[in-house]
Amino acid sequence: MEGARILYIEDNADNRLLVKRILLAEGYTMLEAESGTRGLEVAKANSLDLILMDINLPDIDGYECTARL
Repeated sequence: MEGARILYIEDNADNRLLVKRILLAEGYTMLEAESGTRGLEVAKANSLDLILMDINLPDIDGYECTARL
């Protein structure tokens, strides 16, 4: 799955940066969103291999965002 496109939906910027460094070092492409609403927009606009979802998001929670996807 090297080179896979991964969307990380997370409102904490430090967490996003940590995961981004790890994924990029392993050869993955990472897209990111800071809210559930933005995550939905990014997911609909891109072809993705995996979505990593935070549960506690500022607008809609991870469960609702997953259900909408």
